[in-house]
Amino acid sequence: MNKVPYTMTEESITCIWDGKPYSVRKDNANFVMLRQALFDADYDKVGEYLDIKKSVEDFVDGEVEVKDEQVYYHGNRVHGVVVDKLLEMLRAGLKDSSPFTNYIKRLMLNPSSNSVEELFTFLGYKQLPITPEGKVLGYKGVQKDFFSSTGNADTIVVQGTTNERHQIFNGVGETIEVQRRCVDDNKDHHCSHGLHIGSYDYAESWAGSDGKLLLIEFDPEDAVSVPTDCNYQKLRVSKYKVVADITDTRQELNKAVYNYNEPIYGSSDEDELCDEDCGCDEYEVDDSDFDNLAIRNYVENKHEDGEFPSLKQIQSRMKGSNLTCANILYIVEELGFYVETDENVPQSKWQVYPN
Repeated sequence: MNKVPYTMTEESITCIWDGKPYSVRKDNANFVMLRQALFDADYDKVGEYLDIKKSVEDFVDGEVEVKDEQVYYHGNRVHGVVVDKLLEMLRAGLKDSSPFTNYIKRLMLNPSSNSVEELFTFLGYKQLPITPEGKVLGYKGVQKDFFSSTGNADTIVVQGTTNERHQIFNGVGETIEVQRRCVDDNKDHHCSHGLHIGSYDYAESWAGSDGKLLLIEFDPEDAVSVPTDCNYQKLRVSKYKVVADITDTRQELNKAVYNYNEPIYGSSDEDELCDEDCGCDEYEVDDSDFDNLAIRNYVENKHEDGEFPSLKQIQSRMKGSNLTCANILYIVEELGFYVETDENVPQSKWQVYPN
């Protein structure tokens, strides 16, 4: 296919497709993949990435339909918070849609429609990560001995260890469960009984400087209520699992999907937090790739005009990049162009040709 004319910044891409101009902003779910297609000169995929409706339906093959700008899962309209999760996964370049479909299925297993609607308000505060199984990762602040800050003698604990004050032990690996009827389902009862999970900000405030900040996994099926205080940053559930102590690093998770079965959470090496097979880094492009894209675009345009730019001409085009002619020589050769070298001519005047 012929080269697609485009201009690109860190915030947007503008290109001409089938004679029509398209502008794709950075917050578009397909921005990263469109950028990668242009970087790879894979122009056949450009039209696909400009069609967000097709991208959504292809990503969740046969299970999601887009009609009148609304997303439907097996005929059921999907809440905006869930759509945001879908777009977040697309934006990250993920290829596997099973975490998303598992997430929806678990939401639908919750026995209370009110609980599900309230859960959306909690999830809408900040997009919390999900696991490949479709569970959600949140946070909890506890005492330095890993016991909960408060206890309730009337709460029936199904799984977990309690002390004489009815506080629950939250050691890493512990699964905590109480009878669902022991969890207050009235959102207007702000400080009430039940197991609590919070946003990162909320949980960190409970942990304070002396307590423990924990990473918690919960099933959307077990969500009960979201109190209306604290800007909907806390959630009451009937069951959760403690998956990591992140007190030392206090690092908030920032990817769409995480696999907590990796060796550690709370590492300073963010890559260790993610399942290596999840594909979330597959389309990541660093700042140097913007330089490569700009160079490819400039050189190809010159070739189409019958001109063969010198390394110096390319360098002059790359304002603010601090690239030397030697850097550009390496880049254009990596991009597959041919550079005619001549020891009798300054390197800056060497010309770049199609290979």
